[in-house]
Amino acid sequence: MNPIISALVPVFGVIFVGWLLRRSNLLPDDSWGPISRLAYLGLSPALLFSSISHADLSDIQLGSFMGAAMLGFLGMAAITLAIKPLLKIPDPTYTSVFQATCRWNGLLILALGIALFGEEGEILVALIMVASIPLVNMECVAALSIWGDGAAPNWRSIIYRILTNPLILGSAAGGIVNLGGIPLPGMLTDTVDLIGQAALPLILLAVGAGLNFTAMKARPRLLGLSVFIKLMIGPLVFYGIGRLLGIEGVPLTILLLTGASPGAASAYVLAKQMGGDAPYSAGDITASALFCFVTIPFWLWLLG
Repeated sequence: MNPIISALVPVFGVIFVGWLLRRSNLLPDDSWGPISRLAYLGLSPALLFSSISHADLSDIQLGSFMGAAMLGFLGMAAITLAIKPLLKIPDPTYTSVFQATCRWNGLLILALGIALFGEEGEILVALIMVASIPLVNMECVAALSIWGDGAAPNWRSIIYRILTNPLILGSAAGGIVNLGGIPLPGMLTDTVDLIGQAALPLILLAVGAGLNFTAMKARPRLLGLSVFIKLMIGPLVFYGIGRLLGIEGVPLTILLLTGASPGAASAYVLAKQMGGDAPYSAGDITASALFCFVTIPFWLWLLG
């Protein structure tokens, strides 16, 4: 079997199991929210800490790689801003289109990176997550503050929430341990590693459980446009910037995967909080997750 397919099928298979579990009513519907929160904010920081604290960063073109990733996110924002005059839609809906094209599901891509490239893929995706969480959140909050239907944002509170995000704190702690050469007791690292290993299965199950096909009925044509930009234009943007900056091999493929990522559930939460189009965001999260099952293998076959 094709090695790409062999690596991707287990990841997408666990997502499908999550959808089946939600449909089967084995767990009450209201249990999936806490499960998702546990996976993202309770267990994932341990996974990122383990990845970064153990990482050998000497062989990574860190400046070029991180620069390419950040330029990719800025490029997607620029594209979405450029097409705004062409979209005859309410401003709150535009903010959800902006989130749809600019956000990425970093933890899903982390799972794919590990499946395809093992520890190297894990480290590279974790590094992008560290830098992208503040950048992407600031982009999306700025768009919502200008065009959203909610009250003006409290920027001090927003910046505080970003800086105290458990994913950022876990990554920063891992970086301090790595760069500082700080030795940790074996029992402690084993405990943190074990906690981190529980994160990815729960994350993938939560992604599957969160699929809401009814939500895809909200503005289907516009939804098709935002999914096309995210899943077909996004990979070319990240890949092209990576090539221009001389990135090759596995790091270039990780950039490709970053651009090919589906949307993130946080888009729906922020749309509800700041006056975006929450139903549209829900539809985009499901549609982009559904179609990425096809587009990610396609891009890996074509460019990866």
